[in-house]
Amino acid sequence: MTSRDDADLLAVTTQLRAALDGAYGKIRAVDVLVLAGFERPSYARRKLVVAAMRTLGWDRGRLRFDGELAYAYARGSQLEREATLYVECEGDDPRGVVARREP
Repeated sequence: MTSRDDADLLAVTTQLRAALDGAYGKIRAVDVLVLAGFERPSYARRKLVVAAMRTLGWDRGRLRFDGELAYAYARGSQLEREATLYVECEGDDPRGVVARREP
């Protein structure tokens, strides 16, 4: 990794830490890309998000959302991971905010 790659990782990690601060549950990988500030997915962007989420203590896997499997991240106890986190877009902010839905 170059110093520019390190700077990109730090920026994404900082942004995701602010968005997911103290959150527990499961969240779709596509929603995390939005929280990271990426409008379109790419290999490099996904790689950055994976590294940032691991740094923040989130596990990656395929989880069920409304009965369908999706790539996602989860953090917390088994019971805490039953809650679904999702992104709500408010106003002009394209990143949105994290909302929680209990099972």
